[in-house]
Amino acid sequence: MKLKRIHKIKNAEITHYFCNDDIITSKFNKIYVKYKDYNCIVKLPTDLIGTVFGLFRITRRALRLDKCNVFVTGNFLIIIRKHKVYSYNLETKELKETLQLKNCRNVLHQSIGETNTGELFFGEYGNNGERKPVNVYKSIDKGLSWQVVYTFKSGEIKHVHGCYYDKYENKIWTLTGDFKKENIIMKSNLDFTENEKIGDGSQKYRAVNVFFTLENVHWIMDSPLEKSYHYTLHRKTNKITRKSLFPGPVWYLKKLEDGYYIAATSVEIGEGVLSKEAQLFVSKDLENWESVYKFPKDIFPMRYFKWGVIGFADGKQSSKSFAIHFEALKKVDGKSYICSLNE
Repeated sequence: MKLKRIHKIKNAEITHYFCNDDIITSKFNKIYVKYKDYNCIVKLPTDLIGTVFGLFRITRRALRLDKCNVFVTGNFLIIIRKHKVYSYNLETKELKETLQLKNCRNVLHQSIGETNTGELFFGEYGNNGERKPVNVYKSIDKGLSWQVVYTFKSGEIKHVHGCYYDKYENKIWTLTGDFKKENIIMKSNLDFTENEKIGDGSQKYRAVNVFFTLENVHWIMDSPLEKSYHYTLHRKTNKITRKSLFPGPVWYLKKLEDGYYIAATSVEIGEGVLSKEAQLFVSKDLENWESVYKFPKDIFPMRYFKWGVIGFADGKQSSKSFAIHFEALKKVDGKSYICSLNE
């Protein structure tokens, strides 16, 4: 298959949501919303220094001023930026701060889970060099308020990669990282009173996202330290099977509505990084993966100007129309595109 970039998206360092004609993007501290009957720009607070450095992509990138999460639920946006969680009411245009994060400035993209009854979950994703306790938060009112539903103990993990809803078992799967014994895949009931931890904490269980099917749970390692493989966990037998090798850590995954699955490798530093290009992979059956495009890393040092990453957006999308955004990749850094897959 071949990847085709249909058109570039305006005002989109990050595309957070895309479905048909609806799209939510962000650039610096502004969120651009075209969703249902709502068209608006949400401007988030910033200081004078941030305003100055926010004028330029290179300084936004170095200082992480572009980082932002936006999740849409009903008529509300949940926004996370610079340690703060906001609720934005699309009807009233009211922006309200709902939570101050202790151990995290942002979460990973697509990492906020929502159940079929509207309960919301996310975990703190920060550097956490001191290995302080890490919280998982839950909301039952569209993000207007949050409660700590679970806490990983001090020294147990570095951070949470994501919380994902499994419709087949009505459970939340929480993924954590990054180093020895910190890589946990945990299956929980919606109150987190019953928690099953899977694996031994090794890099094998280090993943950012998951695919759920009726019979299996799939993850792809995001380890720069070891070679990254696709693994499956059989729901009934708990048998874990190793499958395809990927040429680098895999951060983001997405299931498309017409049966395709996409995954993207990143460019980082480490023995598990086998390519200097971020690659987009496609599968029809979660068995065979095909690399359909390679994006070279740009010239800027990774430790200061980010790893090379391909990101996806929330929302129902198909192989004929889906959104991708890019970080630290040659010619596409800080840009978003609507793309398609063609035979």
